[in-house]
Amino acid sequence: MGQSLHRVKLEYIKGTGAFASSEGKEQKTFREEWMLPYSLIVFHGLVNENSAKETNLTEEDLKLLRKGLWEGTKNLITRSKNGQMPRLLIEVIYKEGLNSHIGDLHRYIKLKTDKTDEELRSPEDYILDIDNLLEVLEEESDKIEKVLFKKDRNLKLSKELKSDKVAFEEN
Repeated sequence: MGQSLHRVKLEYIKGTGAFASSEGKEQKTFREEWMLPYSLIVFHGLVNENSAKETNLTEEDLKLLRKGLWEGTKNLITRSKNGQMPRLLIEVIYKEGLNSHIGDLHRYIKLKTDKTDEELRSPEDYILDIDNLLEVLEEESDKIEKVLFKKDRNLKLSKELKSDKVAFEEN
């Protein structure tokens, strides 16, 4: 489950459809659906290091998870999510044995735009402000081994993903 970083405007669409169950048969119906023209949705998850030991989680498993998050988002084609694209994936890898995490990193990210929230339709319409996120990562750097990230080329960030105290690696 995710949440949008901005207010969205749902659009109500009516249409018709014809569905044939076999040759010579016709079934027509009306359809109504709500569409979301654009939303920058954030979500987060956590790999529990204690559970990972119990389940024998491997680095290869984590690579597949990262690939699934990125490619799966891009390739999930549904009527309600047409054109869905991943924009930024950030993975904070904590030092082993500390059992810590910052959590809710999306709270430190904001959109900067001259448009109203409901007018946003693409990454061209805003800059993703990550200034506070970088500050928090630096403050917590004693707990962080490194930060992995993947960024869509169309996404504009307020600052480059780098830090004096944390190693950032593009994956």
